[in-house]
Amino acid sequence: MSTVPASSAPVQGDSAIVDNRARSVGDFLRARLEADSVLSVVSAYFTIYAYGDLRQELEGLRRLRFLYGDPSGAATVDPAADEAKAYRLTRDAAVELRHALAQKPLARACAKWIADKADVRTVRRANFFHGKLYHMARPEGEDAALLGSSNLTRGGLG
Repeated sequence: MSTVPASSAPVQGDSAIVDNRARSVGDFLRARLEADSVLSVVSAYFTIYAYGDLRQELEGLRRLRFLYGDPSGAATVDPAADEAKAYRLTRDAAVELRHALAQKPLARACAKWIADKADVRTVRRANFFHGKLYHMARPEGEDAALLGSSNLTRGGLG
C-alpha cells in the first residue's frame, strides 16, 4: 500500500485519512452521496445544523438508517470551562444568545425529512458510542464508508 499525502490523495476510489482539516467528513459525504443512495450512520449525536449543511445531499437519499446513543444523555454534555458559551447574561439578568439563528424553518424541514426518509434506532447504554460509522450504499457507484469519531453534527462534519 502506498502512502499519499492527504492534500494530494484522490477523493474517489482510494483510502485516505479524513482529518476535518485538509479533508472533512462533510466533504467526504458530499462527494459520495448520490441520489437514491441509502446512508447508514452510527453516531452518538445529531443536530439540525448537520442536516442543514448536507441538506441537498440528504434530501436526495432513498433512505437513512440511523443508530445513535440515548438522547437523554445529550442534556449532560456541557462545554468545557474554557469554551465560549452559546449565551451570555446581560446586566438586567436576561439571557442573550451569542448567535441568533432562524432555526424554526430548518427544524421543520429536518423533521419532515426524518419522518419521510429515516429509520432511527437508539442504544440506551451510557458512554457506548465512541466509534462513528458512515456507510453509503450507492446505486451508481461502489459503496463507500468512513469509520472514525465524527458525530453527525456541524462540528463532526468539519
